[in-house]
Amino acid sequence: MAWCRLFLICFFTTIATTYLSSQPGNGRSKVDELNRSFAGDINTDPEQALDHAMEALRMASALKYKEGMASALNNLGIAYKNQGIFDRALEYYIRSLRISDEIKDQYRMASTMNNIGTLYSLKFDYSRALIYFIESLDIFKELKEKPRIMGALNNIGNAYHDKGRDDKAIEYYEQAISLYKALEDTSTVFDVFDNIGNVYFYRQDYQKALSYYTKSLEIEREQNNFYGMAHTLSNIGVVHFERGDLGKAEKTQLEALEVARQINANPILKQIYKSLSDVYHKQGSLYKAYDMRLLYDQVKDYVYNEESSRKLAQLEVAFEFQKKEKELEIIKQKQEINELRLENSRIVILIGVMGTILLLAVGFTLYNLKREKKLGNIINA
Repeated sequence: MAWCRLFLICFFTTIATTYLSSQPGNGRSKVDELNRSFAGDINTDPEQALDHAMEALRMASALKYKEGMASALNNLGIAYKNQGIFDRALEYYIRSLRISDEIKDQYRMASTMNNIGTLYSLKFDYSRALIYFIESLDIFKELKEKPRIMGALNNIGNAYHDKGRDDKAIEYYEQAISLYKALEDTSTVFDVFDNIGNVYFYRQDYQKALSYYTKSLEIEREQNNFYGMAHTLSNIGVVHFERGDLGKAEKTQLEALEVARQINANPILKQIYKSLSDVYHKQGSLYKAYDMRLLYDQVKDYVYNEESSRKLAQLEVAFEFQKKEKELEIIKQKQEINELRLENSRIVILIGVMGTILLLAVGFTLYNLKREKKLGNIINA
């Protein structure tokens, strides 16, 4: 009777899963709703956003809803990246990539590649970041996703700038600005003003940079985007520092610090502590500068520890190995097909040769019989 119990379990599991999928607010629609809620909460309530992503992944896995799984995994990567837990972020990103590749979801693949590029930029590995940004850009171009293309162009520009290639950085920034000007609807463009502010900051046009950062900050405040607010406030503080206004630089960085601490945004906290240390050092407040430097070192060690770097390398190697395995499997299959075709060709040729030999043999036999018959008639005559 064991087989009967097993059958009933499978039967009712299937019925339950089908019922769950068909119910309003449940099933796939619930997974999609949770993933959308993550996007709404990640910049205001990171803990709540993380809960949404975890629940979305749990439900999507139970339903075998791969699109929902890929989105939830990508969202988990974003949540951990924002906290500076890069090894775990990359693990989720790679799992998302694998599923997106499996279901041929180009948009999600490109989005996740862009996120991985951002992660490597935060790790100062700009060469590797560029690989992912450029792959992401190529896919977005194929999909004609203009806002995403602009974001990828800006990220490539940032990576080149950080590598010390300002000539290449400006080239990509110019493309990003041109695309921005051509867009009819800029309401969906992510961090567009902040990105353009970066362009002018790197050109040392601090007045224009400040203008765009201020526009970005206004939008982020309207949307309660705490992560964006902390980042932009810190950028504004750096502009004030470069212009020599140390009072404004300190005030703005302290405001950024308060926001970043609320959401535990360690990568941004690292930037803020470093900037405040520079401000206090310039002011001659050496004890404050030293304290901020200590905090900077603590956050930096948390975000960029050696174990995390090792795990990142292992994860990427595993992903690349899986890709290579897949490519080799395809090559192997093609070789097997070609070998089969070659074998079939050999069989066809062999049959052809044997057929020819047989025809020649039959022809030769008939010729001999005909010749013998002809000789017999001559003898009888």
